[in-house]
Amino acid sequence: MKNIAASILMVGISFTSYAGEPINGKNNLLFSPKSDGEKCYDESTHIVNVGIGLGSGYYIAAYGEKYSSSPYLSVSYEQPWSKKIGPGFLGVGAYFGYKTEKYEKNYNSIFGTPYHYERRYSYYTVAGRATYHWDILNSKKAEVYGGVLIGAYLNVDSYSDNDPNSDYSVSVNPFSPYVSPFLGARYYFTDAIGVFAEVGVHPHSHSSYNASVGCSIKF
Repeated sequence: MKNIAASILMVGISFTSYAGEPINGKNNLLFSPKSDGEKCYDESTHIVNVGIGLGSGYYIAAYGEKYSSSPYLSVSYEQPWSKKIGPGFLGVGAYFGYKTEKYEKNYNSIFGTPYHYERRYSYYTVAGRATYHWDILNSKKAEVYGGVLIGAYLNVDSYSDNDPNSDYSVSVNPFSPYVSPFLGARYYFTDAIGVFAEVGVHPHSHSSYNASVGCSIKF
């Protein structure tokens, strides 16, 4: 009888230990155990991501004309929600993306005077970032996650020409809504430095968020 009671007590202790404490420090069996350092994303994670869009930069020159585009660059920050939600952690943060495209042309007036024409399009994305990190897809060194960007998109169009008969102009298009779901994967070489790759769907062809890679810094 004593052996049965001892066994029941040990099972109860083991179950309580497994339930652990969620982020708010209170026992709650609806949540998984508090992280013991075996997950690369847990309740103490803060991440800065610096990324570059794949295939988003180019340069073409022919017959006095030049077409060029910078790579799509992005910076984002993410931290966990105050409480664990379901079988994983919800990450929340902010996102900023930038890309510029330029067209240049050299030409002569009817009197042979050389002129230079330039038109630039600059694209800005400002958004909130939410990601979900499933425990089952979250290990000590690597993870797979999904998320969405929700924010606004801005296009700035500028024109310049050294022809005295032309004027410099800048036009700013109104902010338009931006929503982009994505899937990502991350691998850490050290406890703080890793790399990531993300594939998403975006509503603007110039944002080049279809595929991006970059560096993650955890602190």
